This record gives sequence, structure tokens and C-alpha cells, in this order.
Amino acid sequence: MNLPWVEKYRPKRLKDIVGQPKAISDIARWAQSWERGRPAKTTALFYGPAGTGKSAAAAALAGDFGWDLIEMNASDQRTLAEVKRVAGTAASTGTLFGGTAAKRLIVLDEADNIYGTADRGGYSAIKEIIAETRNPIVLIANDKDAIPWEIKAACLMVGFEKISEEVIIRELGRILRLEKIEFDEIVLKVIAETARGDLRSAITDLQTLATGKKRLTIKDVVLYHRDQEIKIEEFLAKLLEATSADEARKLLWSLDMPPDDVLAWISENVPLVVSEAGARAKIYDAISKADIYLGRAKRGQAYGMWSYAGDLMSAGVSLSRSGALKPAKPKLPSHIRRYSRTRADRAVRDSLAKKIAVHCHTSSKIARREIIPYLRIVFKNDRKTAEAIAAALELTEPELSFLR
Repeated sequence: MNLPWVEKYRPKRLKDIVGQPKAISDIARWAQSWERGRPAKTTALFYGPAGTGKSAAAAALAGDFGWDLIEMNASDQRTLAEVKRVAGTAASTGTLFGGTAAKRLIVLDEADNIYGTADRGGYSAIKEIIAETRNPIVLIANDKDAIPWEIKAACLMVGFEKISEEVIIRELGRILRLEKIEFDEIVLKVIAETARGDLRSAITDLQTLATGKKRLTIKDVVLYHRDQEIKIEEFLAKLLEATSADEARKLLWSLDMPPDDVLAWISENVPLVVSEAGARAKIYDAISKADIYLGRAKRGQAYGMWSYAGDLMSAGVSLSRSGALKPAKPKLPSHIRRYSRTRADRAVRDSLAKKIAVHCHTSSKIARREIIPYLRIVFKNDRKTAEAIAAALELTEPELSFLR
């Protein structure tokens, strides 16, 4: 059976969680305090962007300490009584074979998504369980600001950061080596850059690209991005035909693309299909407000703003249009066109800079800024020296072409 690589290579131990040294250290200390008795902070709140290891860390924590793992999802429809029955019972009793001395880890995922469900008593139940529990509890959230302050005050706050491109590249390379798939380093660079700190998304993209292949090259990345463009074309066509806010939101949720890029596609293509001036003005008003919310979300890590931006760029756009729509083939946003044209070159440049940095004992930044321009002159004017440099650095054909 072919498992998704996200599950196949899911970390089993806390030490295997990559890119989050401080968070893992804080979690380990908190778990050890539970081993000594009931700590002042009975609950830990894991918060941060999607795909950064929060859920994996909770599962690894249970494995490391031999605790039973009980998981619930806060986005499910629930009542106050249901939360108390499932989580409350687990929190106040021991395990089947270990008795009351053994621990259970209760994990409540999407803890920032309780409001908006059928029952608003969920947070009251969580507050009571935190106060009464004799077992460790982990709440998981993308947006800590969406959780009531009194619950945050009772929790150990554990922040997860976006994973750096360097760490993502290293992890993707490890997976490909285990899968015995050869690859060009540029492929990993492009996937990591596109993932924007989301390791889970990067691994999923990698598997999509690598399935059925023995080697990955830059051509595979180009084909993959072409597939993504087809998905956005379908999204745009359906968005402007949506008849309800709920339908528009679901279309946006089904699209696997960063919100900034989606907004750029909408902004670029709306004038092509909406001819009525008043409707166009309303749509641009929704787009501009969505852009403001996205900016605030990025600047202050206020991820709750993403939901407002999502509503504006989906329901706000679809329900503002009126009149007949003009048929038109969607155009790639201008800034993405420029970015795509230079993506491969930048990946080659960065790969080259890393080799130079290691060889010259300097940083990649200095290599890009000060050494590569000099090497380009050498490669154009001194063939013998260029060949010696190429051999010393073990340059690939794309890197040689870049310098020539």
C-alpha cells in the first residue's frame, strides 16, 4: 500500500521534529514536569502556521513518554456535554492497563475554530477540563488570537515558526534518498520556495512530482506549475458563477495555493469577464480590503485575519458581480509571470552561491553579490581558468550556463 509521504515520514520522536528547536525544548520540559506530578500549567497551546509540525509534535510527545493519545477536532459539531464526555472522562481517569498512575495525552486540534460551530459552549468546557484534569492536554491552533485570553493564560504557550527553506530542502532530500529517487538540487529549491514555510505542503508536492519517476529535474517542476494554473482557471470560472457565500468559500478552500497568489489571479482577471462598471467597483473594493487583511496577517502573525481575507476574496467577489459575464481565458498575474521567468535562474544562482561559499569560506550572500559577478567575467574571457574553477566547484551544466 502506497502511504502518503506526509504519513510515511511523520516524525515518531520529538527529536525528529525539524526546524523547531525552541518549541521542542519547551514541550519536553513541560512533559517532564508532568512526570513529577501535576504542574501549574496542565495544558500546552501549540500555535503557529499550518504545516510546521504542531500535530506531529503532539503525537511524538505521546510516543516519547508512553502516554495514550486521545485526539479530538474542534471544528466538528459538538455540544458542551460531548466535550465533557469525551475529553473530560479521559482527563480525569487513567489508562486501561496502567491504571490511574499512567497518563493520557488529550489533544484538541483546531482549537481556534470552535466559534462558528453549532455550539458555542466548547470553550467553557475546555476551561473546566483544564482546571480539573489529572492528565496533560494539548490545544493546537493556527491563530492563538482567536482563543479566549483566560484559556491562553492557563496554558503553556508553545510557538511554532515557519520552516526555513534550508530545512525544507534538507528534509525533501532525505525523503528522496530513502525513496531511492535521484534529483537535481534545483527541484528541491523551487518546491521549498513555493511552500513558504509549510513542510507538510512541500512533502505533498514532492510526492506529486516524484510518483512513478526515478529522477526529478527542473522540467518536472515546470510541468507541475502548469497543472496548478489549470486548477486556478477552473476556480476563477466557478467563482464568478457561485450563487451563495458558502459555495464561494468552499471553492477557495479547495484551492491549494497561497492566498496572496489567489488574490493576484482574481485582481488580474476580474476586468476581463465583468463588464458592468458598478459590479467591477464592488469587486475591487472587496479585493482591496482582502489585501489589507492579508498584509496585517503577515505583519503581525494574526492568522485570524486570513478568514476575513478569504471571505472577501471569495464571497465578496462572487456576490458583487452582476450582469452577463464576458468569456475570456484567464491570464497569469503580471508579477507571477515575472517571478516564474526568473525562478529557475534564481535557483541555479543560489545553488552556485552555496558551492562558492563552502569553497571560499564565506557566506552565500557575499558569494552572490561579490564573487559570482567576477566569475562571469572570468568565464567569458578566460577559458582555461574557467575550466579549472568548474572542476574545483564540480559545477553542473545549468550552473555553467549561468556563468557563461
